[in-house]
Amino acid sequence: MTINNTTSAEDLKNHPRLVLARSQVLIVEDNLINQTVIKQFLIRAGARVDIASNGEDALALLKIKQYDAVLMDIQMPVLDGLQACKQIREQEHLKSLPIIGLSAGVFADEVQQCFDHGMNDFISKPIDPDKLYQTLVSWISQLKVSDTDLHTSDPSMAPDQDLADSPLGELSGFNFEKLALFMADISLTHKLLNLFALDCRDCSVGLQNEIAMNNYQSAQSRIHGFKGSAATIGAEAVFAAAEFLEADLRLGQLQTENYHHFLEMLTTTRIKVKQYLDQSEARSERSTVKQDLQDKLLQDRIILLTEDNVIAQETLKEFLEIFGASIDVASNGQDALELLKTKQYDAVLMDIHMPVLDGLQACKLIRQQEHLQHLPIIGLSARVCADTSQQCLDHGMNGCIAKTVDPQELVKQLALWMN
Repeated sequence: MTINNTTSAEDLKNHPRLVLARSQVLIVEDNLINQTVIKQFLIRAGARVDIASNGEDALALLKIKQYDAVLMDIQMPVLDGLQACKQIREQEHLKSLPIIGLSAGVFADEVQQCFDHGMNDFISKPIDPDKLYQTLVSWISQLKVSDTDLHTSDPSMAPDQDLADSPLGELSGFNFEKLALFMADISLTHKLLNLFALDCRDCSVGLQNEIAMNNYQSAQSRIHGFKGSAATIGAEAVFAAAEFLEADLRLGQLQTENYHHFLEMLTTTRIKVKQYLDQSEARSERSTVKQDLQDKLLQDRIILLTEDNVIAQETLKEFLEIFGASIDVASNGQDALELLKTKQYDAVLMDIHMPVLDGLQACKLIRQQEHLQHLPIIGLSARVCADTSQQCLDHGMNGCIAKTVDPQELVKQLALWMN
């Protein structure tokens, strides 16, 4: 279809790509699975996409860049979507910016909170692409039509691979058909499964700690976030278990049976996913997982990960190993110095804030050794700002990356520095 100055409003509604292909959308979402899925939907429609992992990062991006719409998750760390929206609306030039709330919850009070804090609309997770397109098109009011006709087509949601030929159906407790049709890419589905397996493990560890401390509010928030991932990936069985437990915690109570059932479902689901992925890769050298990760940028690289947080250790280690790297772990700067005395590394990922000896001081000591002056050392921080980046550079690091960064971006940056 051709877009020009005579294109009607009805055409724009029926052909969302006419609007989205010329739009800049900001996704504000802390969950990697949801980030990936929503981004893929929008890219397929031709949109240009930026991602912020929390409300504070979104506010920073809105200071330097203009967007046609914002997709805002409700519950996020650092600054949640409701408070972020409230601060956005305090800025005169952003009062009419379309902001659409996203949440795995569909409680009436949660939807009303979105409107009370200045959001224009609300979409529940898992995200239906047609609903996403229709909502964005209805709120993006201006379309800059150039004098030259623009030929474009609607986003195709047809799958690249026939599900009948895929072993996805072997995985009980999941409904992949709708997801695979949405993503039109089985290999991407495998990538999302890897991330979901990590989510299962992290949710289990974090939840048990919060329940042990009787911190039901934090536990409820954790389960709410996990439900978003489970719904998106099609994990219907564990999603159902999460709903029962979240309902209990929402009332300030803990039903032991529901709690232990959910923990059991997390473990079972993670084991099933990992077994499926292992079997799928072993089934053929041209399996879809291998095709998705065929360009292993970190193949045969030896990386020292210096991080004191156990969950962060395991998450980063597991993801980097997917891309072919061999990982050693140190829990503080002093341990890292000891390992560097006995082994040669291609790069070091160094958390800035750690006990015993922090990352900045450890890097300074490393650079005092002649043979380690050119070793790539990349700082890790929960939040990266100009001051943090400068501190890293001043102490001899090559750069600094936020822990919330897209893992694939981390891999690309590592490969760049090592080369």
